[in-house]
Amino acid sequence: MKKIIVIISFVVITFLIYSMVFRKDDSNDAHVYTFDFNEIDRETWFVGQWGGFQRAFDLVSLSGDILTLTSNDDATPYLLSKPIEIRDGDVITLKRHAKITHNDQLFAGGMAIYQTDDMDVIPEATDGSWMTSLGDGIVLVEYSYDLSDNQERPGKDIIRFLAADWEYNNNYQLINPIYDTWVDETLIYDTRSNQITYKLNDTTYRLNSYKLDRSNLRFLIHAYGEGRGNAVSMDQLSITVENKNIRR
Repeated sequence: MKKIIVIISFVVITFLIYSMVFRKDDSNDAHVYTFDFNEIDRETWFVGQWGGFQRAFDLVSLSGDILTLTSNDDATPYLLSKPIEIRDGDVITLKRHAKITHNDQLFAGGMAIYQTDDMDVIPEATDGSWMTSLGDGIVLVEYSYDLSDNQERPGKDIIRFLAADWEYNNNYQLINPIYDTWVDETLIYDTRSNQITYKLNDTTYRLNSYKLDRSNLRFLIHAYGEGRGNAVSMDQLSITVENKNIRR
């Protein structure tokens, strides 16, 4: 009997030691926010009119499982995610299947990540421009078609992959754009390395960022431009937050 108790105790202790040494942190879980292409989930996504926080759900098209944001001289809608809580060790990934279209005037559609302490889907207005209410910018992926010479940002007919310090640290990459064709795009922020990754189909680009000091991230997607014919269409869109901390 004593021998059986000793064996059982040894097995239990061995299991506990193994669990403590090799198991992932209890917080190692994944939260996925998937866009519903039948009806916009207004608790997760906000559609606003460029220049402020006026609701503008009627300015986007949701048809045939495709969401389309179209800008014109009268209105430019944007899609904004709710603030998503992050922790040390989190890897935040946005994936979309998209088609980008531009006119022959000006197009600056893109997607961006902001860090914020805000908890509301609709940002609270602050002093300054409306975009400062979104939080601190971390990264911008901008499809830029602007052939004028009055630009502060690099490139003219290009995708700009810009970190927050792009202007004074040259922390950016310029990428050949793909228009009028469905593409797979992935935008990743890794809190472990403070690295940003952008994938366009099978090609990967990386930039270094800074350590976050806010509790949440939010994503902005838009089709800003001048004139008519600028649009961003998507038939897949998701945000995944996965904690990859490992105790050893």
